[in-house]
Amino acid sequence: MKFIKKNKTFVIVASICLVLILLMGFAVYRMFYPSNGSVYGNRLENAPEIDNAVIEQIKNKINDTNLVEEVNYETNVVVMKFFIKVKDNTKLEDAKKFGDIILDTLSSKVIGFYDIEIYLTNENNSSYPAIGYHSKNAESFSWTDNVGEENEE
Repeated sequence: MKFIKKNKTFVIVASICLVLILLMGFAVYRMFYPSNGSVYGNRLENAPEIDNAVIEQIKNKINDTNLVEEVNYETNVVVMKFFIKVKDNTKLEDAKKFGDIILDTLSSKVIGFYDIEIYLTNENNSSYPAIGYHSKNAESFSWTDNVGEENEE
């Protein structure tokens, strides 16, 4: 008790510092380890449901064109990705129409929420790979083709 009475200022300052350190530690812990919610935060809170039947319908419509060998699909947070392996004789202009098939099949809510990417591949055709991207705010797909140097091998 004598120590506390002699060093009142030191004890008060040390107590306040200890309380502040504990509060800062708690705040840092809460910032790095939130107790509730998704890992993605509230970005997916109002996300429209993507029905598996609609995805299968898209795959079937693309397969029905007889221009593809394989169609795969995955979702990554707010991006829908379609991986399409086209046949050797498929022209790039024809393959780009797969974007219209996808947009015509999906609902406007899904199109307005998710970005859509299409990856077109073919190992034997020099026009590929090509990537189509549709932003949720865009009217149509924008495409990036396999553009390289003329002398590139």
